[in-house]
Amino acid sequence: MRRTQWLVALGALLLALAAGVSAAKEDFAEVLVYPPRDDGSIMHWLCISPLAYNAAYIGDSMSYDVFKRDGLNELTIRPRAGDVAQGRAWHKMSFNGTTEGPTMCGLFDVAGYGFDYAITVCCVYIYSPVERPAAKFSGSADDALKAVWNGAKIWSNQIQRSPTYDSDQAPAPIKRGWNTLVCVVDQVWGGHLLTARFIDGDKGVTDIEIALDPPRENAVRHQAGPYNKEAADLIRGADALRTEGKLAEAAASYEQVVAKYPLADVAPRAAYARAGTFYGVRGEKSLGKPDEALQALEGLLARYGQDLLAEYALLDVARIQETALKDAAKAEATYRSFETRFPLSSLAAKSLTELARLLASQKKFEESILTYRKAVKKYPNSDEVITANVGIGDAYRDSGDKDKARKQYEAARAMAQDWHDNKYGVDVGKQAWLRGILESLRNR
Repeated sequence: MRRTQWLVALGALLLALAAGVSAAKEDFAEVLVYPPRDDGSIMHWLCISPLAYNAAYIGDSMSYDVFKRDGLNELTIRPRAGDVAQGRAWHKMSFNGTTEGPTMCGLFDVAGYGFDYAITVCCVYIYSPVERPAAKFSGSADDALKAVWNGAKIWSNQIQRSPTYDSDQAPAPIKRGWNTLVCVVDQVWGGHLLTARFIDGDKGVTDIEIALDPPRENAVRHQAGPYNKEAADLIRGADALRTEGKLAEAAASYEQVVAKYPLADVAPRAAYARAGTFYGVRGEKSLGKPDEALQALEGLLARYGQDLLAEYALLDVARIQETALKDAAKAEATYRSFETRFPLSSLAAKSLTELARLLASQKKFEESILTYRKAVKKYPNSDEVITANVGIGDAYRDSGDKDKARKQYEAARAMAQDWHDNKYGVDVGKQAWLRGILESLRNR
């Protein structure tokens, strides 16, 4: 197969995998479980935000299924971290209460910013050791609230308000074993909050366990607190070995973390650190085994693809293919796959600038410049904009067009000066670096 055909085939495979990923996923055989607060309030959620209203339902957001446009159904969804709807990803959140109240979950934290006229959806999988046929859902929200319990809509309150505890209640018989709760919270303007629990009689239900991964009916439950503590203790030992330069021992210890505590919060970091002990992509001291590092990174991507470190792992895979294994074709394909695999990532601009740099090193200057320009146009707020503008100058320079290179460097320097003066995050060092490039050019 020729190189071009191989790249096309790989791209098609990645797209097919991305399209079919939801259908291929099975429920978890093991899950971490969290306790509610002492009053039964749920403080751990799987969340997605902000999801847009259907314009036809402005003022009546609760009567519309916000997942319909993605071919999903709010009555049957079983999301997991990393799943995408409306171009947003579900992710795990643990809340500690707000100034409005100790069990108020601040839903703006999900998106990382405030917004108006949109929706946050929160989901949990709840295990109960007993049946509670008289149980009620009890909660409140800012603003409107809809509750779906075990596949049925049990409550909907289209209202604009500040929340008050237990203001919204509806019968919600709790099954012995696993149950599913989905809360859809409307945001008009102002605050954005949710509080939710179950009551039985006049008391909060406190003997339930909360999972953020969709469990099999007979899933093994691990208490999150001690499980994560044991994993954290083990990874600290691995870190100490790595600091002491005992890299082989450190790699074995990191592997033990992943093998023994695969659900732990630190497990993705252990997997990433293990790859780094095999081969230092950025020149760190390592065992000098790029093939083993590549295998470890691919294992991380397969197991923890929803984690932020998976995004860094994919870039590292490309760097190893390019620099250590000297396989430019595979590196190029990996860089190109990044946006398909992680369409919401803040590192997508980085993948494009790395791809453009690789293309320039192969003397594909026109394609390199187009790729740099794509990074600038598609991700205008990224710090990679400066890198891309300098990269365009480099491509012009290396192709022999000194006049265009000089103009491009001047434009990049001016942009860096503007960003620095307006405190947009470009540091003085990068500005000086750009000025040095221009002075070097003038001296030629």
